[in-house]
Amino acid sequence: MTASVFRTLLHSFLLLHSLAAIPCMADTPVLGIKEAMRIPAYLSMELAPDGKHIAAIARKGEASKLVLMDTATLTPRFLELKRGTMTNPRRARWVNDTYLAVKTDEGWKMIDLDGKLIVFLGGRYIGNVAPDSAGRARILARRYYEPAYVARITIETDQSEVVNFHMPGTPVSWVFDANGDARVVTTISTAIWSDSTTFTHWYRAGQDKPWEKLATFDYDDEFWWPENLASDQKSLVVQSRQGRDTLAYFRYSLETRSITEMLAGHPTQDIHVPDTEEDGSFRLVATAGMKPSLEWFDPAWAAMQKSVDAALPDRLNSIEGKLTSKVLIHSVSDTDPGQWLLLDVPSATMRKVASAKPEIDVAAMRPVQIVRYAARDGLSIPAYLTLPAKTGAIKPAVILIHGGPAARDGWTYNPEVQLLAARGYTVLQPQFRGSSGFGKAFMQAGYGQWGLAMQDDISDGVRWLVEQGHADPQRICIYGASYGGYAAMWGLARTPELYRCGASFAGVSDIAYMLKDDSDTNAGATGRLSMNILVGGAGRDKQAFDQVSPLRNAARITAPVLLAHGEWDRRVPIAHGRKMHKALKEANKEVEWMILEKEGHGIYHEDNREKFYGALFKLLERTIGPGAPR
Repeated sequence: MTASVFRTLLHSFLLLHSLAAIPCMADTPVLGIKEAMRIPAYLSMELAPDGKHIAAIARKGEASKLVLMDTATLTPRFLELKRGTMTNPRRARWVNDTYLAVKTDEGWKMIDLDGKLIVFLGGRYIGNVAPDSAGRARILARRYYEPAYVARITIETDQSEVVNFHMPGTPVSWVFDANGDARVVTTISTAIWSDSTTFTHWYRAGQDKPWEKLATFDYDDEFWWPENLASDQKSLVVQSRQGRDTLAYFRYSLETRSITEMLAGHPTQDIHVPDTEEDGSFRLVATAGMKPSLEWFDPAWAAMQKSVDAALPDRLNSIEGKLTSKVLIHSVSDTDPGQWLLLDVPSATMRKVASAKPEIDVAAMRPVQIVRYAARDGLSIPAYLTLPAKTGAIKPAVILIHGGPAARDGWTYNPEVQLLAARGYTVLQPQFRGSSGFGKAFMQAGYGQWGLAMQDDISDGVRWLVEQGHADPQRICIYGASYGGYAAMWGLARTPELYRCGASFAGVSDIAYMLKDDSDTNAGATGRLSMNILVGGAGRDKQAFDQVSPLRNAARITAPVLLAHGEWDRRVPIAHGRKMHKALKEANKEVEWMILEKEGHGIYHEDNREKFYGALFKLLERTIGPGAPR
């Protein structure tokens, strides 16, 4: 079959089975909380090297299970250990055609396709290395949970050989050669009685050679990071911002000890490299923009990606497998939580394997637009805009703020967005300054700007939304979680004229307290350093933080507030919520306080999701909904 004929057949076949062709009933009911927020039936899938099986992580109630599918029939079966337990498998990786490495609550385990335990790996499965002198397969694993304990394991005999390090500091990252010898190790060191933290890259020319220091960086320096060792043993592939705003990949010469050529980069977006060749070249690059893209360096795989993307447009299609046999496609979009499809390359036939959430009517979901607006200082702010299906009068709107704040929203199915749009609300998700993925300058523009320019970006987004005719200025609410909860509460205090209600889940209420509370962030030096950089802790006193903390400005809030917190939250302790609730009550404000039992920094139990989102939608309905007073 010629390449052109193959592309034609593949395109026509995929187009015929395009996921966009799923019919939608005329009177689609409002999307339910349970259906929208339910954890997907399948979390991940991975194709075996020989293409004969698919390993998947599935949900069964609130637990997860390992599922094995024969690609000939696609019949799923739960794969359980014949002896012992395998509680809540969360990831499965193929070691070879007959063994799987599975991450469970008890640690990583290697099993065969019948559920027999082959090797208990422990803390982490790292990957395969060259066979030993007898031809027996070997792998690398962090056998126990100590960071320095990496072992080279011969599968057949379960013999372990510890890969030694012997350098100052605690290892946090490794680069191994084909034999499984550690050739580059990055260590972290924190000074006694201080949070001063440094990273050091070490290199050795062979297992029996001494370690040499390549570079040392302070925590807040702009440093490069080793990714892998080229097969010529003369260079490394490193990630860096060397002379540029966005993260890119470079070659680092071990001979000159310097960064040389750029291997892959994008002028306006950070990039990620999921896969590299042994010589250090790239097979695939993923961009991190508002809508990600996948770029293959291999012409054959690039042609396959182009054919699949043409048949499944306006989607992100990830492909893996062998171009001579079978390819597994994972296809997601702004309206679809995900589908897996199996392509038989020789016959150009494709079958649907499974849907992540089969209960979701994809055609009834609302598309997510990528927009930009100007902040008051001229900075261009990217955002996601979702409009409800109903036409006519200008709609009420919800400003949905992401957490982090050094994080971001993505172009993908978002159950909160779809729940809001299904109920008639316009949804704006501003990617305010300080959000990640848009380059160093955009990220650093948010340092020290909690409640200041970062909040202005959100307020300017509200005004842009009104100017564009997408929202009724008298019917807007703000909602977020974690940092988003902080921004929602602070928005109610700083710009009360913009909002008719606000909701916060797990929100920070007091910045000065956040810098010393008993959170998991404050439990380590790097967490404390990172948070100080984000909030601009250096040179700012408690009074400066009080001026932009919701807790200290509760009296300025005029709109009703929904305040919720998980009782076991370690990222933002529940004390933040308790204090904010007390301050609002003492100021005679309208507030609903909700403690979600057995929850941490998220809502994972179905009854709690029903409780929280039920209260949220009631608040929206009575303040900005169709029957709400203007």
